[in-house]
Amino acid sequence: MADQVLERERPQHAPGRVADETLHLRRAVVRRSARRTGGLDAFPHTRRPLPWLLAAFVVMVFTVPIDQVNLDVHLPFNSQIDRFFVAFMVLAWLVLGGDQRTLGRSRRSKLFVHAAVGFVIVAVASLLLDSARIINLNEWTLAQKQIALLVSFLAIAGFSLTALRFEDMHGFVSLVIGLSTIMAIGVLIERRTGFNVFYWASGKVLSPIATVASPDTSINLAASSDDRVVVLGPTATGLACAAMLCMMLPFPLARLIGAETRRDWWKYATISAFVLAAAMATDKKSTLILPAVVVIYFAVYRPRMLVRLIPLGIAMIGFVHVVAPDTLGTVLSPGQWFNSNSTTHRTTDLQSIMPDILAHPIFGRGFGSLDTTAADQFRILDDEFLDMIWQSGVLGIAAYAWLILAPVVGARKSIRSRIPDVSLMTLAASASCLVFFAASAIFDTLSFDQTPYLFFVVASFCVVLSDPVAAGRVVRQRARAAPATVVRAVPA
Repeated sequence: MADQVLERERPQHAPGRVADETLHLRRAVVRRSARRTGGLDAFPHTRRPLPWLLAAFVVMVFTVPIDQVNLDVHLPFNSQIDRFFVAFMVLAWLVLGGDQRTLGRSRRSKLFVHAAVGFVIVAVASLLLDSARIINLNEWTLAQKQIALLVSFLAIAGFSLTALRFEDMHGFVSLVIGLSTIMAIGVLIERRTGFNVFYWASGKVLSPIATVASPDTSINLAASSDDRVVVLGPTATGLACAAMLCMMLPFPLARLIGAETRRDWWKYATISAFVLAAAMATDKKSTLILPAVVVIYFAVYRPRMLVRLIPLGIAMIGFVHVVAPDTLGTVLSPGQWFNSNSTTHRTTDLQSIMPDILAHPIFGRGFGSLDTTAADQFRILDDEFLDMIWQSGVLGIAAYAWLILAPVVGARKSIRSRIPDVSLMTLAASASCLVFFAASAIFDTLSFDQTPYLFFVVASFCVVLSDPVAAGRVVRQRARAAPATVVRAVPA
C-alpha cells in the first residue's frame, strides 16, 4: 500500500533515471521511518514488560554458558540459572498477562502449537505406559527431570508467542543479529587466543550468587586427540556453539538480500561473514552441512538474489581463512570426515539400539529415561532422532520431526508475502528452524539447553509473522505515516 502511494506521487515530467532514484530514496525513507515512527508500539520502543523479559532471556542464551552455571543454593532439583529465569518469566506472565492469550482466535498459524501439544502427549504417554519397568530400574527420577526440562522449553515458546506482537519482530530480529555478532567475535577471539570471554565475564558478574565451571577450551592441536581445537563460545560444547551460529546465519543474510542502501549491504555482508567464520572456527564438520541447508533453502525462494551473492560467498571463504587460519583445512580434511572418532562410532549407533527399538517400537523405553552418564548401560548417541526413537518410539520421532517442521510449513504464506521485510524475516526464521532440524541429525541437540531454547524462540517468530491480519494492520499504519514523512525528507 505504501508503495502504491509513492507510485501515485511519482512526477511524470521527470527524466526516467532521476525519477527512479527519487522514488527509490522515498521508498527507503518510508520503510525506515515506519520502523521508528508511525505510532507503533513496537520493540524496542515499547514499555510493555514481557518483550523486555524475553529479550533479557535471549541475551542470557547468547552470552552466558547456562549449562555450566549453577546458583549457590541447595535444592532437590537442578539449580542451573536458566531454570530460575524461566520460572520468573512464567510468574511475570501470570501477573502481567500476555497480548495473545486467546491464541485460538487469532489468524496466526496453529500448526506449531498443535505440534507442541502432540509432542508432550507422546512424551508423557511413553513414560506412563512403561512406568512399572522405569520405576523398577530407578529411572523415574531422571525421566521427571527431563519432562521438567521439556516443559521449560515449551514455556519459553508459549511466553514468546504471548509476549510478541507482529510489530515487535523487526526489533527482535535486529536484537538476535546483534547478539550473534557479539557471539561470533567472542568465538573468534577464543579461537585465536584460547581466552573464553563468555565464561570469564559470567564468572565475574555471577560470582556472588553462582558458580561457573571452567571452560575446556584448547587451541593446541598437538594436544588434541583428533587434530581439532576445542572452542566453546558461551556453550558447553563446540557442536552447540556451531549450531547456534548457523541458526543465526539466515537473519543477516536475509537483511543482506533486502538491503536498500550500500551501507546496509556492507554491514550485513560483514556480519554474515563473521557469523560464518565463527561457526567454522569451532572445527566442526557440521559447519559445512548447516550453512548449506541455509543456502539451499534460500535458493528455493530467492534463487536470483542468491546468484548475485556468489562473489560474496567466494570472498567469505577468504575471510574465514584470514580470521580463523587452518579452519578450512581441518573441516575439509577427508580424514576428519571418514576416520575421526566422532565419525566411526556413528556407524554402529543404530545397530546397538535396535534390540530396544524392536522391543518398544511404538512409544520407546520412555521419554527421558536414558541415563547417558551410565556408560556401562547406555550409549551416547550423537543424533537426536536416534535418541528420540530409542526413548519415545516411532510416534516420538514423528512428533519431534513435526515439532520442528510445523513452523516452517506454517510460514509458507508469509514467505510469499508482498511485504519485503516480512517475507525476508519469515524466510530467515523458517531457515533457522531447518538448521535445527539438520543439527538434530548431527548431535543430541536437546542435551544442550541453549540450542533448543533458541529454536523455540525462533519458531515463535515464524508463528507471529504468519498472522495476515497483523501484517495488513502494519501496512496500513505505514501507509498513513508515509506521505508526511516523504514530504519532510524529500521535498517535491
